[in-house]
Amino acid sequence: MVYLVISTSPFQCQVSDLLPCNNNGKSSLLHTMLEAYDLLRHFDQIIELPTCSATDLRQFHSKDYLDHLLNPRFNDQANLNGEDEDHNVQAIAERAADWLEMKTNLPKDNSPWFDSKTKLYQYYLKNAQAGLEVEGRKRRGLLRDLLDPEGPESRVEEEEEEEEEEEEDINSKNSLEMLKYGLSHDCPVFRYLPMYCHVVTGATLALAKNASSQRERTISINWDGGRHHALKSKASGFCYVNDIALLITKLRRLGIGAVSYVDFDLHHGDGVERAFQYSANVQTISVHLLEPGFFPGSGFLKDTLRGKNIVNLPVLHGFDDSILEELVRRVILPSVRSHNPKVIVIQCGADGLMGDKFAEWQLTIRGLAENILTIIRNFPNANIVLLGGGGYNEKLASRFYTFLTWKVLSEFSYEYRSPSPFDNLEDVIPDHEFLELYKDEFYKFWYYDTEGCQTTFLKNDNTDARMEKLVQFYDAQRAL
Repeated sequence: MVYLVISTSPFQCQVSDLLPCNNNGKSSLLHTMLEAYDLLRHFDQIIELPTCSATDLRQFHSKDYLDHLLNPRFNDQANLNGEDEDHNVQAIAERAADWLEMKTNLPKDNSPWFDSKTKLYQYYLKNAQAGLEVEGRKRRGLLRDLLDPEGPESRVEEEEEEEEEEEEDINSKNSLEMLKYGLSHDCPVFRYLPMYCHVVTGATLALAKNASSQRERTISINWDGGRHHALKSKASGFCYVNDIALLITKLRRLGIGAVSYVDFDLHHGDGVERAFQYSANVQTISVHLLEPGFFPGSGFLKDTLRGKNIVNLPVLHGFDDSILEELVRRVILPSVRSHNPKVIVIQCGADGLMGDKFAEWQLTIRGLAENILTIIRNFPNANIVLLGGGGYNEKLASRFYTFLTWKVLSEFSYEYRSPSPFDNLEDVIPDHEFLELYKDEFYKFWYYDTEGCQTTFLKNDNTDARMEKLVQFYDAQRAL
């Protein structure tokens, strides 16, 4: 069958939830949902403490940008943007610890959940410094390289020097440097931003070893990854580091000749497209909303002609399962087949789902998952990397990624043979740490697919003629 790898842990998801748009819980809700459905134990490998160095990040991002992004003071200066330092983290940790103590008799002191950002950071420092396993082996190197792109210097000595310097507001809206590098507006500086960048990017890069394996087919997952907007020298669209571009670059360095990237996010995968615009070896495919004023405002059909391996599928408001299935069958599969990749990287953004806060598309959990599985099935000789992405209803996103994870396990695992827990519209989410957060949705897994709930069915602006134009354009391109 297939060797299955996932990067997830309470540590990783709490670090990921430092990202402001995660609403203090997107990743944590997903991790505990995966546990509730007993899915994680069926993976062949679980990566629990991912990280990467500044040297790793420099394989795509510029040194000047990283010097600002990874400023060690971002790990030290409290209350950036006036944020409430620990209230939300503490609430999540206490809820989890209470449930674990009640259901498993695990003492609260032994809970894997951290009740403050400071403790989370201290755990990161301690375990990175101790050289714990990363990518399945001991990573050697200086802790300083993890935290500061400038190389080895004494942190104590640096802190003494910093204390002598005049205090400055490192996230001032008037800072031209911050504006230059996109560290404002939708990408504000937040406390422990460097740790976030190292851990979330490290989780994606940790998948490269298995994804480049030629011994057996692998499917590797990091639902906290998929930050497709970040540019070489600029943060953009809630994305600070482009883990996708870094992963593909690493795969190429590991000897993978051809890579196909497929992006199902509501937003155009502009950062990845620009990174490989002129590459003959890396194919980028993006299905995305393109309407006036909608971010990032790129991904036009004509842009395909400006690069070597670009496939843009711009669609409109109301996009649904049936049209996505048609584009996958008639454009995406033939395009990937013509590229003949050794690895396919799929960004599985959840912001096009019916029930997401953007309310632009009306894809269903089953529909989007099935189209992703269609790609995996059609290329049995290609290794697969599945990454997360957008998704601004965290309770909806937790359902989607859990269902997609189950679909992958049920179809490709050597030993997973459990009956489906998702057959009935009345299926109730199993008891777990954060079950009470689903109370307003009656604890139903398929709440957003049930008529009469808060789901809104949208007018579909995607005409048959418009879709046929997309299909014919790429038919003609492949015929050249």
